[in-house]
Amino acid sequence: MATSSLVVVLALALLAGGSCAPLLSTDIQTPITIPYDPALRPATEFRPLNDPTLPDANAPASQPTEVHLSPAGPNAMTVHWSTGAYKIGKGALTPNDVTGAKSIVKYGTAANALTQTASGTAEVYNQIYDDKVPAGATALNYTSPVLHNAVLANLQPATRYFYTVGDGNVTSQVFNFTSLQAPGQFYPQRFATIADWGMSQNASSTLDHIIATTANSSSPPMIFYIADFVYADTWHANGTVSNPNTGFEGLTSQTWQPVWDTWQRFIQPLVSHVPMLGSSGNHEIEQQRDAANTVFASLQARWKTPAAASKSDSYFFHSIEFGPVHSIFLSNYVDYSPGSNQWEWLYNDLMSVNRSVTPWVVVNFHNPWYTTDSSYKEFEQMRVSMEPITNAFGVDIFFYGHVHAYERSTPVNNYKVDLCGSVHITIGDAGNSEGLSFLNSNKSGLTFEDLAGGCPNVTARSRPSYLNSVNPVNDPFLFYDRTYVYQGDGNSTGVAKPAGYCYKSQPLWSAYREASFGHGVVDVLNATHALWTWHRNQDSTPIAADSIYIVRDPVKCPNKAGGAAAYAYTGPVTPSSPAAVKAPVTTASS
Repeated sequence: MATSSLVVVLALALLAGGSCAPLLSTDIQTPITIPYDPALRPATEFRPLNDPTLPDANAPASQPTEVHLSPAGPNAMTVHWSTGAYKIGKGALTPNDVTGAKSIVKYGTAANALTQTASGTAEVYNQIYDDKVPAGATALNYTSPVLHNAVLANLQPATRYFYTVGDGNVTSQVFNFTSLQAPGQFYPQRFATIADWGMSQNASSTLDHIIATTANSSSPPMIFYIADFVYADTWHANGTVSNPNTGFEGLTSQTWQPVWDTWQRFIQPLVSHVPMLGSSGNHEIEQQRDAANTVFASLQARWKTPAAASKSDSYFFHSIEFGPVHSIFLSNYVDYSPGSNQWEWLYNDLMSVNRSVTPWVVVNFHNPWYTTDSSYKEFEQMRVSMEPITNAFGVDIFFYGHVHAYERSTPVNNYKVDLCGSVHITIGDAGNSEGLSFLNSNKSGLTFEDLAGGCPNVTARSRPSYLNSVNPVNDPFLFYDRTYVYQGDGNSTGVAKPAGYCYKSQPLWSAYREASFGHGVVDVLNATHALWTWHRNQDSTPIAADSIYIVRDPVKCPNKAGGAAAYAYTGPVTPSSPAAVKAPVTTASS
């Protein structure tokens, strides 16, 4: 099917599903706020960890479970699984023995002909506490099951593979996946985005929706996970859920690690078939009470990243290419100041992108640069450090989590609508049990920064408490402290309340915002147009509550060209008819 015909078909499908016709991202419209629905407010409880309906709920210890996939680099896939049982108890625990453990994947292009074999590695990790955590003397230490991973290399692109995992004797059922498309302009290309998932009934609905989304893809699908995986740190270290359900972070951090094991089984029906690659969030910090104050132990043991394949020296920042997409994953919790390893790697990675092969560049990390919701300007210091290079190299889309709501921006750079800028999308609405984004005192609506009482009152060196455990010692850049930028037209912050920290009303760059659980989908249609759709859980899967054709124009926007030519771009490009832009409004529907 020709690309132009495909665009028409997709647009008609959206209309048939009840959505408004998608506009172009370059059509700057009146900002939209969908009023908060109080019926969505209650945060559902965690599903029981012993829920018999979860996959492999009663599996013997020797049976492989928690099977999941993540890209390992060009033509390669990492398969992860676990065997054995975790251990909990007081004091020092004896870890599961990985000596001689075999990690074997048998695979092939037919379910009855698994003729290829890949051998991998096995590991365990510990989570250590003391009586200073909120659970006090009742806190229990944890050591994990045996966690296996093996890399399937030299895969044929866009090919269906079948596989089993195990030790060569005890094996799993036969799973299957479709390998990612080779880098190049193959269209259409679909990927889904999701963040802040957890394991509530809301999360179960999201799982059902995203399984349908990926199953209906005409291209090998991929999932971008923008962090905050399981919310194990919203549990006490004695196995009870905190009430209210909020995380224990920073110096009083504690978690209940069996939540990880249950969640990995919860999502197995999806991620054993569709690869998922993620970033790091505040709920993965999970600071331990050991001598090293260890952080991010579980995440690094359970989900491998393609760092080596993308020339990164860190687990926490890396990139992957598939079809026409170059996707970058960064971390808010690793030094991002100018000249840092992460900053230098990002610059070099962007410089290396060949936009005749992968014209679309996407960046993913947890805490937003652009949001009018909770966490407004929380990581302004990271934006000030990195946005000059991401804009110079013409990044097309940013995806974020953290804020438990949905928000989409216009193309924007440095808080100004710029048609050569990036579209920023917050998608932290997957269904975690903390509930939707923070509400104001009367519980009838959301507190946006532009509403009365919404502008955060921050002071010098203030920062979220969850950063305490990762703040570097003697950091000369103070890169985890707040940076103040006064570009707004209204509200203020701090003791002196200087004007301009916030806005009088929803800013023009905030195109659409709504607090509702859901997930997002990108269908890249050609080198200049990608269809973005956001799907709420309360709607049937085909319905898009918000949709837009994201446009990239390397002729008008030289920063979209790639390489040194992109870095020479000076911009910005403003809307051609600014007089047609109206003031922000609140509307009941799209």
